[in-house]
Amino acid sequence: MNYKKLLISSIVVMAALSTQVYAKELQAQVQKSTANKAKAVKSAPVQSSTQAYPEISRLIEYNHCAEADEKIKQLLNLKPNDVNLLALRMVSLAKQHKLDPAQKELDKLLKQYPKNPTLHYAQGLVYLQRTTSSDVAYIKNTRGLINNSIREFVNAVNLNSKYYEAYNAMGVATLKLGNKNDAVDLFNTALKINPSFATAYDNIGVVEMMNGNLDSAENYFMKAMKYNTHNPTAWYHMAQVETRRGNYSKALTWVNHSVHVNPNSSPALTLQGELYLKQGNQAAAINSFKKAQIVKPENSRPYLNLATIYENRADEEFAMEQLKTAIAINPNYQEGKLRIANMALHIRKYDQALDYYSKLVGDSDYNDEAIVGLANTYYEMAKDRGNNEGITTNKEVYLAYDYINQAIEKCPEDLKLHLAKLKLARLVHQEPLSRDSLNYIIQAAGNNLMDSVIKGEAYLAMGREKDAVYTFENAINFSNSVDDDLYLAEILVHNKQFRTARLALQKALTKDPGNVIAKNGIAYINLCETKSNEFFDIAQREYQQNNYASAIEYCNRAIDFYHNSAQIAKLKAMSYEKELNYRGAIKYYQQYLAMNPNAGDKIEINKKIEKFKVKAK
Repeated sequence: MNYKKLLISSIVVMAALSTQVYAKELQAQVQKSTANKAKAVKSAPVQSSTQAYPEISRLIEYNHCAEADEKIKQLLNLKPNDVNLLALRMVSLAKQHKLDPAQKELDKLLKQYPKNPTLHYAQGLVYLQRTTSSDVAYIKNTRGLINNSIREFVNAVNLNSKYYEAYNAMGVATLKLGNKNDAVDLFNTALKINPSFATAYDNIGVVEMMNGNLDSAENYFMKAMKYNTHNPTAWYHMAQVETRRGNYSKALTWVNHSVHVNPNSSPALTLQGELYLKQGNQAAAINSFKKAQIVKPENSRPYLNLATIYENRADEEFAMEQLKTAIAINPNYQEGKLRIANMALHIRKYDQALDYYSKLVGDSDYNDEAIVGLANTYYEMAKDRGNNEGITTNKEVYLAYDYINQAIEKCPEDLKLHLAKLKLARLVHQEPLSRDSLNYIIQAAGNNLMDSVIKGEAYLAMGREKDAVYTFENAINFSNSVDDDLYLAEILVHNKQFRTARLALQKALTKDPGNVIAKNGIAYINLCETKSNEFFDIAQREYQQNNYASAIEYCNRAIDFYHNSAQIAKLKAMSYEKELNYRGAIKYYQQYLAMNPNAGDKIEINKKIEKFKVKAK
């Protein structure tokens, strides 16, 4: 082969992928190499470790490092200063991610043997492996590490033009920089030197898969398996191919083979868990994700998968912990912050919700959702307390109110923003503005599912329970498919409108009698009703024992599980009355009458409400 042409071509690739300064440095390196060519030819040839010990080199390349290390150890006992053996040991350490010990030895060996290509290859591998380190210092310098690795691989092929492993590694580094075409050229160069090099076939298959050419990718992966029959990497990649094809059973078979041979592959364990999930085996999925976390704690994907599982199981605390770890790994994961904030609000950890929503204010993608979340959090805090004390004096509420107005100026037709403004206006005693927002929502809401839900929420915020329930029930008329029914039910459950949610789920079952999600939804609502009754019984006992604050707390828990209960609202109002909290009493007596308009004590309750309005001024 034309060594000079190949070397210059490889370096030009690297130069194009890096800065101009780096390009000039590499070109200077080529010129220097060419100028000294005659001198190099007269020198004694440098023998590569792959040529000196091909069996050991092959073991390392195919990740059988323990066996290779044992052979190296035995040979070093006989030849302790054999640079080729020492260099192979460095490659093995790098392959096993034992990067600090490898670097320590390389610093010494490269000074002693600057012309050994395997040492440069090992150094390149160390740089490349650093890019997947959990060390923040290395993560921030990923591009620099890749450039350094390329430089070392160039040094290796400069010293040994037949060094196919170095060309292949150079291709991996090039691919990390996003240059697929040049990466494939480098993989093919490795194959021209060694047509039975399985790793290069596998890498070309990865590029084909990235390009969406699944049949071509499969062909390359099969070639990789042909030349290395014990190939967990190719098996994992075949699992990815079958996953993309939707053949989950085949994919699981491939990935199980991969994990059996290489149980320390975090990507394979993660894919295994995702495939178990698709088959409905949640317990096995959780086990796989936890193993993936142990193997490589800095891989965020298993944490996100576990968070989704726990969130779907209503284990919000566990879900939030997983998301917090993912954010620690990737501080710019804004979607995770929003999910934590939403879950914190749902389980009434208001300080945490406010903290995470505040982190998203000003973000171009999440600002509006964040300020709506802030408004909902302050509103729910006020509802829990039964009044606005400690809320209306909080400057952050007024700041959130300003955010809402700014967002509405940009998106004046966004009904969610108007709903948030309505809630905050209630908190800062701007009743006329609350009514204005409600009127806008009522007038602007279209005859569709989502607008009807927002209108229902607006009525709820204004304490018009009867109108809210009617609007939510009317929203069912706008759901035209099973998916619509399930989506509406999810929203209604979130708003604790369980009675109407049940109707939506029953509608879904009418269309699809075997729908598991709808059946589970009704079972969940039945469970919530049972739990609500249990907490309501405790609240009644606490009230009878004059523990009014505790009665209110248990009423809150009962309401969390089942909102539409007139008796819970009445008991909560009675407890606020005993605590002389007249605003809270008014609010929940009104809610009681809205839920039970034909109540036998309606006249008496109305008299109380009028009397408390005077006292609350």
